Amino acid sequence: MAVAILGVTALALFEGFSTGWATVATVREDLRATQILTQKTEAVRLLTWAELTNCPTTFEEYYYPLGGTNSGVMYYGTMSATGTATNLTDAIPKPLYANDVLLVTVDIYWTNNIGNQVLVHHREAQTLSAYDGMQSYFYGYNR
Repeated sequence: MAVAILGVTALALFEGFSTGWATVATVREDLRATQILTQKTEAVRLLTWAELTNCPTTFEEYYYPLGGTNSGVMYYGTMSATGTATNLTDAIPKPLYANDVLLVTVDIYWTNNIGNQVLVHHREAQTLSAYDGMQSYFYGYNR
């Protein structure tokens, strides 16, 4: 009887370790996705208007970029800048600055496997960029 109790206890202990490590790995992957989103949206603040409308629309990042051949999870992302922010198109009358504001959306996807099941994760961030935004102060030009 004692051996059975010891066996069940050991099994529960190792299952707890396994679940804990899986949870930590998932949280780390999610945190890295948040870091990538922040990096891309902060870069938008320093892009000129021409660079913003002509920037690459897709990107790939690793979980650990300096890891060489074993860099971990691959994150696939898209970045789009739409003509006007969606909340400006409904306003009546349309604001004069509506054509000078872009809605920038950054999406990121990554996958991990749990057994035979593939889990796709997704995060998204949006920001607004104005024609006369922060880049005007940084680069020292005006209209």
